[in-house]
Amino acid sequence: MQQVSVSRRSAWLAIGLAVFWLPCLIEGKQLNVEVSAKAAILINADTGDPLFEKNTHLPCYPASITKVATALYALEKRSSFLDEVVTAPLDAISTVSPAVRRQSGKHPPYRLEFGGTHIGIKAGEELSLRVLLYGLMLPSGNDAANVISHHVSGSIPKFMEEMNSFIRAKGCNETVFYTPHGLPHPDHKTTAHDMAIIAKEALKYQFFREVVGAVRYTRPETNKQPESFMLQHNALLRPGAFYYPKAIGIKTGYTQSGGYTMVAAAKHRDRTLIAVLLGCEKIDQRYRDAVALFEAAFAEPKVSRKLFARGFDNFSLAVKGGKSILEASLSEDLTLEYYPSAESQFSASIRWQLPCLPIAPGQRVGEIQVVSAKGELLKKAPLFAIYSVESTFSHRCGIFFDKIKIALSGHVALILAVLGAVVIVACFYFFHYPHQKRQRGKKSISRAKRGTKL
Repeated sequence: MQQVSVSRRSAWLAIGLAVFWLPCLIEGKQLNVEVSAKAAILINADTGDPLFEKNTHLPCYPASITKVATALYALEKRSSFLDEVVTAPLDAISTVSPAVRRQSGKHPPYRLEFGGTHIGIKAGEELSLRVLLYGLMLPSGNDAANVISHHVSGSIPKFMEEMNSFIRAKGCNETVFYTPHGLPHPDHKTTAHDMAIIAKEALKYQFFREVVGAVRYTRPETNKQPESFMLQHNALLRPGAFYYPKAIGIKTGYTQSGGYTMVAAAKHRDRTLIAVLLGCEKIDQRYRDAVALFEAAFAEPKVSRKLFARGFDNFSLAVKGGKSILEASLSEDLTLEYYPSAESQFSASIRWQLPCLPIAPGQRVGEIQVVSAKGELLKKAPLFAIYSVESTFSHRCGIFFDKIKIALSGHVALILAVLGAVVIVACFYFFHYPHQKRQRGKKSISRAKRGTKL
């Protein structure tokens, strides 16, 4: 395809082209919200468009929101095997004191700490991957994170290597994770921007949405423990001071070095939004910041932008074989609705769908398509001919001879077969028949000679 420069103040000419592109940008006006977090971002979960940003590329300690990435990669690899049985290895659940764990070289980064959140997994205990993912996301089980990682990749270090490569491929270039649970490590860091991408990818999984939106889950009896219950840590989902009815997940976190962190999602009408908050000093700040961001965005009214006007924007095309230029227009204005805080890039293009000449006024000749930067069709509208376009004499002659060729092409095989038969008969007659005649003549002479001798 070839790009054509256009001017909306005149008819647009796309001679010999099937399509032209008109890149456009709707510049968003960031939401006017004050948040206390060190870094924060609010995005549209469907499009990825940012609605609010604050230090979005500042490296921070994520704490337990690391588990969103762990769940995402586990589902990427094993989402079809949620009920397979997983046996917990001793190394994955071994626990030491924080002081001992944080002494460089004493233990691997994934080693658990006393006092960290867990679901009490015992060595040799058999649980399904489904149960482990609930244990990972609801009560934030650090032991569940290790057991899942070991199961998915065969070892926790290999899981971390694979997961980092996976999220980099998704566009998270400012993140390096050293553990699957988020316990402190000096180089285990991410950004609000990257965590928003990770959450957006995770929400594509229906099972993930079910897990992070659950308030309570029954943990079945295992070979080591009786049935028990797991409760959601995210206060936006539980009845209480911070309950937010539009919330649908996702995960909270805390470490002394990283402060209070959060990845939250909420849905209202046709919008699903994701908020990431890093480095909050108090536990209530992350909830208040999240709700403030969601409410500011959900309160926005949709606005309408006229992209092309009926009777003002006409489109022209030189049609092969036409006596005149084709001019087309819309039957009604083409508008695009959007939210003021959303910055969207899109392209407008014409897809010509020309009928055979002659073209009559009012006949459909194509359509305008408005496509997002990611290739999603946002809107389309048909184009209709304004004036008639008659065909030239040479074009009509060409069509006439084309029809003759098409008509004859159906009998080519028969004509060739007849000609072939004629050639064969002629060859037989001119070559085979005279030979037979000469042979008969020779035999007659031979009989005559024998008769004379007698």
